[in-house]
Amino acid sequence: MDAPADRYDSFLFDLDGVLYRGDRVVPGAPETVAALRRSGGEVVFLTNNSSRTREAVAERLERMGIAADPSQVVTSAMAAASMLKGAGTAFVIGEEGLRAALSAAGLEVLSGEPESADAVVIGWDRTADYEALRTASVLVQRGARLVATNTDASYPAPGGDLWPGAGALVAAVETTTGVRAEVGGKPQTPLFEEALRIAGMPAERALMIGDRVETDIVGAVRAGIDAVVVFSGAGTPSDLLDHDAPAVAAMNAVPGVLEPRPLVRIRPAGEGGEEARALADAVGLAAEGGPDEALVAEADGEDVATASVAIEEGTGYLHSVAVRPDARRLHVGTLVVAAGARRAAHAGASELLLVTEDAAPFFARLGFEETDRLGLPGWVAERSRACSQSATAMRRAI
Repeated sequence: MDAPADRYDSFLFDLDGVLYRGDRVVPGAPETVAALRRSGGEVVFLTNNSSRTREAVAERLERMGIAADPSQVVTSAMAAASMLKGAGTAFVIGEEGLRAALSAAGLEVLSGEPESADAVVIGWDRTADYEALRTASVLVQRGARLVATNTDASYPAPGGDLWPGAGALVAAVETTTGVRAEVGGKPQTPLFEEALRIAGMPAERALMIGDRVETDIVGAVRAGIDAVVVFSGAGTPSDLLDHDAPAVAAMNAVPGVLEPRPLVRIRPAGEGGEEARALADAVGLAAEGGPDEALVAEADGEDVATASVAIEEGTGYLHSVAVRPDARRLHVGTLVVAAGARRAAHAGASELLLVTEDAAPFFARLGFEETDRLGLPGWVAERSRACSQSATAMRRAI
């Protein structure tokens, strides 16, 4: 079993929550980045924060012991600027990083209350006031193109408080004008396209490592890039069940990219469902349901996990979850359960039910809560009759 580091040529790293948390470096992060470079990997650092220049981002990484050159940094400000090449003027709500990126792309950055502009560009700005929002709104109504560096609604401030993010400022102008902004940052693709350009690699040779499923992983998948989710930052295993983001691996922290683990692709079971039954048999589980209910996680041509989901009347019933013993404790079960939850959601289910003999703690980490087994829908109760009376019924909204 190879490590993810052995399978790709370029590595795209989110920052906060992946390489550091606030002012503290994630243990092993500097060594991981160094090891990837020694093996010939191209490393690029991505951030949705548009306020800092790429030089400032590189300096911060250096202070934490992570070798970084400004040329290896791509910010949402740069992604927005790349979208506007050829435009002449831009009225900006944003800090130094955004203004510098736009100027470097050849745009004239306007201030004050201009009569017109080719574009209005909004990023995170801790000095934004009503006058700036008013001017931006007027210019958009006069025909300026509205571009946002990112739409993060909040900014995680020191101490755990949330401050208004770029998305809050963008929402004010969108609400006023009725115009939806074009977005450069995650989860949209321009930031990832810029990162691939810097890496000099095609999408199929790149791996994204991020902690936020809704931005890092969703965005990478949209851009055709394989993605790994780490649980050292804001994201949790439960988040994978709420977004269409089929990560190829999940791990506790970034050093995991150097460790052997399966990179999974999840597919429907074959026509007869034999591989799903074989996986269930291998762990002493009696598979139930037809092959049309089963999903299989495959890695390097071998089946490593399975889960099945039946759907009736807006409810999904998750069952027959099995992970090959050598793939346990590597979050493979999380990935296949997440795929089952998304299948149920797309089929119209709003909740997912299950009955488990001994895996309640695992499912609790995925957002399931215990529920009264006597209150299960009749068809679920019938399907789960083989479970012992001591088994735990659980429920989760999807």
